[in-house]
Formats: sequence, C-alpha cells, structure tokens
Amino acid sequence: MQGAKAGHGSIFVISSQVVSGQVGLKATMPALRAIGHETVTLPTTLLSAHPAAFPKNGAPPGGPIEPMQMVEIADWLLTAGALDNCAAILTGYLPSAAHIDAAAQIIAKIKAVNPHIFYCCDPICGDEGRLYLPEEVMHGLGDRLLPLADMATPNLYELQRLAGRDGFADQVEAVDAARDLGVAHMVVTSAPAAAERIAALAVTADEVLRCETARAPKAPYGMGDLFAALYLGLHLAEEPKALGIACATLAQMAAANMETSTLPHGPVHIAAAAIQDKLNI
Repeated sequence: MQGAKAGHGSIFVISSQVVSGQVGLKATMPALRAIGHETVTLPTTLLSAHPAAFPKNGAPPGGPIEPMQMVEIADWLLTAGALDNCAAILTGYLPSAAHIDAAAQIIAKIKAVNPHIFYCCDPICGDEGRLYLPEEVMHGLGDRLLPLADMATPNLYELQRLAGRDGFADQVEAVDAARDLGVAHMVVTSAPAAAERIAALAVTADEVLRCETARAPKAPYGMGDLFAALYLGLHLAEEPKALGIACATLAQMAAANMETSTLPHGPVHIAAAAIQDKLNI
C-alpha cells in the first residue's frame, strides 16, 4: 500500500453511525469532504439517533457492531486495496474496551503495511464533568490508542481524566497535562478561557497555539466529531491557520444552530480563520 501525501487521499474513519442526525461518521464525512478528502468509514455502533436527541422517546434502538466484525471488514478492505489511498486514520466513538482493542489491531495492521500513515485519536469518553462511557474505555483509550497516535483531540474533561488530573486552574496547567500524555500533537478543546469565551489549544513539544471564540449558550451534538475531522483535514493540508479555521467554523455553526440539537444536513461551509496566537509555554 503506497502512503498518500499529506493533504491528499482519503481518511479512514472509525466511529459511530446514526440513522437520524449528524454525529459520529455523519459529522466527520461532510467536514472532511469540505477540505477535499473523501472517506472510507467503519461504524463502531449503529443507532437510530444520538441518545439525547429525542429524550421523550426513550433510548434509540440499535447497538454496537461486533468488534471482530470490524477487524474482519478492515482486513478485507486492506487486502482489497480499498485503503491504498488513505492519508490518515481517525478514530472516534468506541463503545467498549473490546472495540478499542479492535481499533488498535486495525491501526497496527495498517501501519505494518504503511508505517507513515497519520493517526488521529479523538478520545471520546466524557464531557462537562462526567464520563458517559465506562472507565475501562477511558483507560483503554489512554493505554492502547494514545501510544499509537500522532495526534489527539480531547476536550478539557477528557484531558483531565486521561492525564489523571483533578482539574485545571488555567491554560498553562492544561498544556502541561497535554504534554505529559506523550502524543506529538495534542489539540485540547473547551480549554479555560475568559467569561463568554471558549478556547482551543494546539500543543506540541515546542509550540502552543491558542484560539478563542465566543461561547454559544447551547451547541448541537456532533461538534467534537466535526472539530476533530476539520482540524485533521486542515493539518494534513499543511494549513498554517488550521486551528483558527476549525475554531471559527465551529463557532459559526454553533451560533447558527443554537435552537436545535443537531448539526444541519448538507455541506460544511468553512469560515475565515479566527485569530490564533502563540503562547510562550
């Protein structure tokens, strides 16, 4: 399998699938397509909708895909050449430790054929002060997938739990925790910021970029999926304003969709870059 050049080729996305709504794979695909990347997708679960989208109707029917079936599908895709043009792998929602193990197997097999393929882990496990997946999933993300990752995109609470911290007093403490996890490129969303603002931090060993935008009172489901896909695609395209563009696009979509719980159907319109500044941390 020939490795695709950065900024070209498709992205192999492993995440959740819903029938109604724009979360998981249905959020990542239009975001990556807007930057010029096609996708090869592998669902980890199939649900009627996001579990919180229709609270009056109870839990949506559906459930996880069998982990070994995921491995079998990926093996077939690899053998068939369907992943030959992939520039990167992106993992998102993984509902159990067994699914994390399956994802780790898949990534290892692809990297054995193409050692230079880029891997971004969106370590989905919680937000706003609570885990919404079992602790074993959070530990599996940290123990199995982050060591394989070239990039990770945790929100602030996920960073806190993965780094074993009690919380963060400021952006400096969040940067320290991000570096402690050992991933070369960490992008922390929902980072500490001034009132009515929300920040994202792009952290490497020798540089920290920050972008702050207006905080929407309410944001639709799928924003984390959308951000990870946008930032990854822009990074692969070697866009120097990747953080500012991704943050501005999310702020624009959050402001336009505050009255609904879901992202809109249709193409993602990329916004002009918000200001991103370099921190001396």
